[in-house]
Amino acid sequence: MEIVEAKQTDLEPFFDYLEPQLSDNASDDSPLFLPIAKQHCHVSDQLRASFQNGFRFELGQPGWRKLWLAKDLNGTICGHIDLRHHNTDYSYHRVVLGMGVDQSMRQQGLGGKLLEAIITFCRETKGVDWLDLAVLSSNKPALSLYLKCGFKVVGEVTDRYRIDGVAVSEIAMTLSTKN
Repeated sequence: MEIVEAKQTDLEPFFDYLEPQLSDNASDDSPLFLPIAKQHCHVSDQLRASFQNGFRFELGQPGWRKLWLAKDLNGTICGHIDLRHHNTDYSYHRVVLGMGVDQSMRQQGLGGKLLEAIITFCRETKGVDWLDLAVLSSNKPALSLYLKCGFKVVGEVTDRYRIDGVAVSEIAMTLSTKN
């Protein structure tokens, strides 16, 4: 397994990988990991544009986004992790993290390796002082992984979302990359 920074040419294979990932959201074998109703769990034009547009900007510029892919020996994408800026002024020293691991690769340490790669990137990158993320409180495996990797809980919003009529809370977490 190798973790590589994605290029523009990796986006279509990434979207192909992401489609079944999204459909796995809140399936029988998976917790709710995105605040999206089941019927909306697909790669939307808006999501595509968010990644495609993010590649047009350099790190630190408004709208930037970076993506890393975990690929097996055959080049098949098995997991991903991405960073983006907060889209607000005066918070360029903080980045937002998102990630996912193919269902067949979960509970095998890949999520930890993806996080380790990103934490190292942030520690080596000038101007990136904090990694922020949000995790749904019902996603116990992800919460456990983030805590294990050193993220701290900084708050919880009860009833943050209503998905298919069910209240879902969200936990905000952060990690200092300059300590």
